[in-house]
Amino acid sequence: MRPLEPDRSVPHLGELPTVDVLGIPLANIRLPELLNYIRSNVSGANTHGPPRLIAYANAHSCNMFVEDKAYRGALLQADLIYTDGNGPRLAAWLSGYWLAPRMTGADWVYDLCQLCERDGILLYFLGAAPGVAEAAAHRLRNQFPALRIVGVHHGFFPPDDEGRVLLAIQEAKPDILVVGMGSPRQEVWMAHLKETLRTPLIWGAGGVFDYVSGRIPRPPRWMRMLALEWLGRMFYEPRRLALRYLVGLPVFLGRSLHHAGRVRLRRLRR
Repeated sequence: MRPLEPDRSVPHLGELPTVDVLGIPLANIRLPELLNYIRSNVSGANTHGPPRLIAYANAHSCNMFVEDKAYRGALLQADLIYTDGNGPRLAAWLSGYWLAPRMTGADWVYDLCQLCERDGILLYFLGAAPGVAEAAAHRLRNQFPALRIVGVHHGFFPPDDEGRVLLAIQEAKPDILVVGMGSPRQEVWMAHLKETLRTPLIWGAGGVFDYVSGRIPRPPRWMRMLALEWLGRMFYEPRRLALRYLVGLPVFLGRSLHHAGRVRLRRLRR
């Protein structure tokens, strides 16, 4: 696997370019720029302030952003929101903008591990069902022997155990806390606890542990190349995803067309 080196010439923090997708400011960046952002936030640039929050957006996220007030407020607290699916790219194109290719967790996690292994960055995995994050950590340690994963905990802890989980994270002192609880729970949790956790960076990563652990197979490459990964995912998890895609995607398309019409009209009136 060819390493993806961070591009040290790219902007970071408040200088990142964004594209408005249904009200979500999506960072218009590629993976090397994302890695550069991560590196700059764990190398001493963010040791005293609250953690930087990284989140993602796909078609389902955009629908939740419109419908769920709590999720909308939490997502807008993120310091960087990247494109996780092709839906936002389509919405941006309809509005007359180009958005960088998607960066789904099953793709970026290995490049993140390369960076962390090389630079000695400490990771903590939080999320998924019991045993899944542990299995993901085991596989990644086998692939990256010098990778330092300083703690692992599942995401199905009751509210009464939250204090114990937070204490374990604080004692482990990771540079990056990877949260795989799924949306909207992970974004709301991250926003609520960002003042409590002193971790430099907290990354909402969705189902990345399920894929890395092998619990859920990833659709074949040809489906991903044809932007049909959603169809393969629905085949593997029909009970969870059928409604999201069969109903949610047409709803998202309608909202994208409406948003694009407003954006283009506004442009004409200038």
